[in-house]
Amino acid sequence: MNPLLVTQRGGRVTRAGHGAEQGSATILVVGLALVLFACAGLAIDGGRAINARDKATDVAEQAARAGSGQLDDAQLRHPGGAVVLDQAAAQLRAEQFVADAGASYVPTTTTTRDSVTVKVSWTYKTAILGLVGINSINVSGSATASPATGPKGATP
Repeated sequence: MNPLLVTQRGGRVTRAGHGAEQGSATILVVGLALVLFACAGLAIDGGRAINARDKATDVAEQAARAGSGQLDDAQLRHPGGAVVLDQAAAQLRAEQFVADAGASYVPTTTTTRDSVTVKVSWTYKTAILGLVGINSINVSGSATASPATGPKGATP
């Protein structure tokens, strides 16, 4: 009888020896490489997406502040003048700030008589996750600002 063939109970014949599990280590190494690659993609692209979201929030905050400085001069100079935003000028200034910020940010600006809200959206192109079909991540940040009128309770 061939020494590489072993008969088990029930009459089944199987191969024994060094070749029985040949190739199983390759499958394990390939599987582990894929898992490590996925973890690296999540760490790198995930970290960069968080950074992109922080930048979008920063641009939104600065744009809202820039817009909140656009006051309605007629209302301000009127006797008993109120601090009121010039809504059209505030929106224009906030959107101009976002445009000047560089990257292809998409602003959404809402103004009221006393505040400017800016939402900035941006699509981040992935570096590693694109290899598995995740080509981009949408990030956004928003902020609201109001004109500063001095200490609360102060009288002119």
